[in-house]
Amino acid sequence: MSLDAKISKLLENWPAKVISLVVAIFIMFLYNLTRLDQRYITVPLNISEGRSYVPATEYPKTVRVAIRGDRNQIYRIRESDIVASIDLTRYGSEGVFRVPVKLERRGDASDIDPLELRADPAEIPISFERLSAKRVAISPTFKGFLEQGYELNSYEIVPPEIVIEGPTSLIASTKDISTDVIELSGKTGDFSLTVPLVKPSSLINLIDVTTVRFTAKIQKQERRITLDNVTIQVVNLDPSLTFSEVLPVGKMTLLPRQGQDPARATDAHLEADFKDIVRPGQYSIPLTPLPPEGFDVEAYDPLVITVRLRTAPSSSGSSGASSGAGLQGQGQSQGTTGQPGTR
Repeated sequence: MSLDAKISKLLENWPAKVISLVVAIFIMFLYNLTRLDQRYITVPLNISEGRSYVPATEYPKTVRVAIRGDRNQIYRIRESDIVASIDLTRYGSEGVFRVPVKLERRGDASDIDPLELRADPAEIPISFERLSAKRVAISPTFKGFLEQGYELNSYEIVPPEIVIEGPTSLIASTKDISTDVIELSGKTGDFSLTVPLVKPSSLINLIDVTTVRFTAKIQKQERRITLDNVTIQVVNLDPSLTFSEVLPVGKMTLLPRQGQDPARATDAHLEADFKDIVRPGQYSIPLTPLPPEGFDVEAYDPLVITVRLRTAPSSSGSSGASSGAGLQGQGQSQGTTGQPGTR
């Protein structure tokens, strides 16, 4: 068959042949389309930061990636086969910029074709500020309570300070860096431990150290209550005698027992017993502390009072005692205090 005959036969009924070819391509396209599938994975976002200008707003640390391709192939892809990254090193001024997310194939994803990758979000808005640094104190964070009857006497943190760096506005507003939680529950003695530091923001970097050594000194709790103007009560004073001057007031230090109401400590007083004294004159009388029930006496003052007794007025046998009581009452407003002594 000649060439002209072949061409003539090829062009015979050409509209039908063209339509058949288009239909065949369309059917193949539909077939391939049905073989494509889509899945989503979440991958970490790698950051390349600059040294002069750094992010001043929080940004996502992961991105969602849509993977589209042959359904028999895309499910072979693992999270480690897709690398998402943003490059912050090229931003050299303050302001807000939309930073594109770059996706790279690795591992099994390198050999799959066709394969379409799409990041969500595709761009991340980030505010930039100039990098700043300063030294701040480290503060402990406590949780729980010591065993009943014990108290935290002192503690030490080594090192006590740390250098931090980050965006200028955030560094300026940061006054200290806290430790992770330090558990106090049930502690009755000294203890020491290494504690991680907690960044107030992921935008702040801790320089040199990320942990500190915490040492606590714990002691048994003693709740001392010091009372001034403690009344000196007179007992067994002969009715024929009275005081030549007002009585002083005393001072007392009490230790409340567990569960006692500290407000009851004001019921404490000192007692002066004048038993067997029947004549006027000058006497040194030892004092006895009388605390309320549930309180122990640590110290009191004075230990002894020196008083001068005189004969009471003869108008009434009981006036002397009344006079003595009146002088004692005045002593509460005019009394003096001294150094506490131990009984």
